[in-house]
Amino acid sequence: MERIEELRLLLERFYSGESTLEEERTLSALLTSQEVPEDLQADVELFIRMQEEDISVPDGLKGRIIKSLDHAAQQERRNRRVSLYSLSGLAAGILAIIAIYLGFLRNGEDMLTSQEYEDTYENPIDAYEEAKKTLAYVSVKLNRGTSELEYVQQISKQTTEPLRSLEKMNKGSRELNLLGQLQRVNEFEN
Repeated sequence: MERIEELRLLLERFYSGESTLEEERTLSALLTSQEVPEDLQADVELFIRMQEEDISVPDGLKGRIIKSLDHAAQQERRNRRVSLYSLSGLAAGILAIIAIYLGFLRNGEDMLTSQEYEDTYENPIDAYEEAKKTLAYVSVKLNRGTSELEYVQQISKQTTEPLRSLEKMNKGSRELNLLGQLQRVNEFEN
């Protein structure tokens, strides 16, 4: 059982590109020398074929891979550029709203300065108590109005969590796309 766990660990390192030559030799020896679980039979066949065939790298493959990766990076930059354009449009809209708001605020200040206010309470303690009572009333109404937003927050959280798993799938599909491009390059070579 311990050898199978070691085998699985070495396979994981091999497929992630982190294995050393010595680990690959050990992996090859483990796969060809002992009984292997059925879920690893495809790996056994892969290593047997790797030992049988002399795998040669076609000339110019490295350059084509780099060119393909550069092309993918350019596509990603274009996507970022589009998002920068949309963000700049959003920023312009926000600036326009702020400018309009400030324009109305200045006009409102002119109207406020033209009016004179008089005290409605002679005793400051009474004025304080009335202001306190009014603010408590507004607070109760505001809290009652915003309590309904808790359900919206829960629904929003429930809808965004599955989308996070889609981000992982998107990353995986990009990697598969690159592998497909590499396969097309190999077919082109043959």
